[in-house]
Amino acid sequence: MVQHHVSRARGIVPAGALPPKFLTRIERWRNGSGTFRMNVALSALPSFTALPGDGDHLTAGIILAPSLPYMDRAWLDARAHGWSREPVVEVLIPSTLDDTLCPPGQHVASLFCQHVAPELPDGKSWDDHRDEVADLMIATVDKYAPGFGASVIGRQILSPLDLERQFGLLGGDIFHGALTLNQLFSARPMLGYADYRGPLKGLYHCGSGAHPGGGVTGAPGHNAARAIISDHRALFG
Repeated sequence: MVQHHVSRARGIVPAGALPPKFLTRIERWRNGSGTFRMNVALSALPSFTALPGDGDHLTAGIILAPSLPYMDRAWLDARAHGWSREPVVEVLIPSTLDDTLCPPGQHVASLFCQHVAPELPDGKSWDDHRDEVADLMIATVDKYAPGFGASVIGRQILSPLDLERQFGLLGGDIFHGALTLNQLFSARPMLGYADYRGPLKGLYHCGSGAHPGGGVTGAPGHNAARAIISDHRALFG
């Protein structure tokens, strides 16, 4: 499900401002995400059949993926159909740790849903199917926590297309580029540019598309900051 989307970003930097060799190579950078994101407002905490009621488990990441074959089917189904009809869903309920996120007695949760295709087959648009898939994700959680669907009083849906349009994540790729062997380490984003310095003087890259890649580590930004300080040491004294 990794797709080629870089040409959509040409409007950010005029092609004529970039070295032709760099432009040719970055056009081969591969993006694509298998995730569908949702934020929901809840009138009550979910109660899971496996562990009913409130408890510390609701403050953790709750992954609904009962077996390895289930997860494998979810992946294969998304490749063939566009989205998993029995998806993997990770539920996070941050309001269990921070009650300022919502009114008293209510909660907010995020659903990290897999797998989906960045681009749907047969020319279908995510705009026409986003609500259908959102309903499926909520129904999936409801299987494990009966009453969850009825507790949803508001929802924000972010398909791969929404993630691209709203946040500039090409193909909905939260990692800013596939984490494949040819796009890691000194090849992230490409050989000769893995030191956080872009092809334009003074342009640095510090997000998930830089080494060591995606994940909430802060490492790309930390390393880019060190490169900036090294290049402009006089400014930082």
